[in-house]
Parts: sequence; C-alpha cells; structure tokens
Amino acid sequence: MSSAKQSGQGYFCRMINSTNIQQGEASKAGRITLPDFIGDLPHAIFHVDRGILFNFIQLFRRPGASIEEYLAGRRKVFFHPASYLVVALLVNYLVVKLINLHFYDAAELTTMTPLAAQAIRDYDAMQWWFLEHTYLYILVAIPASAGFLFTIFRLAKRKLNIAETAIIVLFTIAQGVLIQSLIYLSFGWIHDGSFRRGMETVNMSILILYASFVAYQLMPTIKSKVIRILSSFLSGAGLAIVWIVSAYGLYVVMQ
Repeated sequence: MSSAKQSGQGYFCRMINSTNIQQGEASKAGRITLPDFIGDLPHAIFHVDRGILFNFIQLFRRPGASIEEYLAGRRKVFFHPASYLVVALLVNYLVVKLINLHFYDAAELTTMTPLAAQAIRDYDAMQWWFLEHTYLYILVAIPASAGFLFTIFRLAKRKLNIAETAIIVLFTIAQGVLIQSLIYLSFGWIHDGSFRRGMETVNMSILILYASFVAYQLMPTIKSKVIRILSSFLSGAGLAIVWIVSAYGLYVVMQ
C-alpha cells in the first residue's frame, strides 16, 4: 500500500510539474517583438526538425485558435512559421517541377489566333518566372502583407504589433501554398490548358477564402457580424492582391 501511495504521489507531482512548465513557457515567452522575430529566423530556417504535420492539421482545423496559441507563448509544439513557409514553397516548387505544370497544351494553341496563343505562352512563362524567383518577391510581399494586415487589425481595434502580424501572414500564406500544392498534385496531371488555368483560379479563390477565415477568427473585437465578415474578406482579398502586385512588380522591374 505504501509503495502504491508513493507511486501515486509521484505521478501527481509529475503532473503538477508538467503543468507548471507549460504555464511557465507561456508566461516567460511573452509577446513577440520585432528583434525576437528577426533573431529567430536563422534557427527557424536552418533547423528544420519537427512539427510540419502538426502545423498543417492545426492550421486546417482551427487556424485562428492555433495562431492565437502561438502568439500567446505556446510555441514549442509548432513548427516555426518562417520555416513552415520555406518548406511550403519548396514543396510547391518540387510538385510543379515533377508534373511539369504548364498552363496550355500544344493542341489548343493551334485553334487560337497567333495573338491569343502568344498571350497564353507569355502567361505561362510569367508563372514559371514567379516560381523560379519566389525567394525574391517574398522579400517584398511579406513586409508589405504584414503592413497591410497591421493596418486592418488596428482599425478592428486588435492590438497586434508588426512582428505578430508577420507571424499571421507567414502561417496563412504557408498553409495556402501547401493546399495549392495538394491541388496541383491531385489535378495537375490533367493535360488540358483551359482546365489548368481554371485550376489556378480555384487556387486563388481558396487562398482568399482561407485568409478571410483566418482573419475572421482573429477579429473578435468587431461585434457586428456583417462588418466582421466584410473586414475579413477585405483582409483575405487584400493579402492576395499584395502578393500578386509584389510578384508582378518585381517581374516588371527585372525585365
């Protein structure tokens, strides 16, 4: 009986210690500041070790709550958002290369006018340029997106700093890129130009809706449901526009 009692006490003590450690992690971590965010980047990018699947599942099932937990200090269970985006972009690159994704097929070009056929070829070439130069335009898109969402959250009376907003952008875009990669992997094998261009429209719609859903969950400060929905959609659409403008702007500058 004494041994069983001691064992039970030991288990109870371990449970208390575990709870205290988790609470301590959240209390000591504090809010993310810009120096913290920048200082974590080298480790985040070059130490890819765990948490990717956990991130994907949680950000799919409960994106707003998961991001709130990360911002509140429960970060060890999550894969760092910067690393998550790097991995997502790499996966997307490999999938596109694997299926040799082009947004036209040779047969359909023969049925078009020379001008229309050239326009589609140019569009395809531009998409491949974006793929090959993603590492450049995200350097513009991430801070621009963070600035845009920071303004939206301020108007919604949600007091997030610029680093916390950047975290939201990284998680949201990374999840959107991985969803896009799954769609490519599932349907990109269909060699039909019009279908693939339609698939790209679907991808963009999903990204906007997902980003809007994340924004909606992160704006509990807006009491009116209608205003909250409109603000969330503005956030999602604006985020997509910022990334498109960043990519096309860099393309124009570098041509």
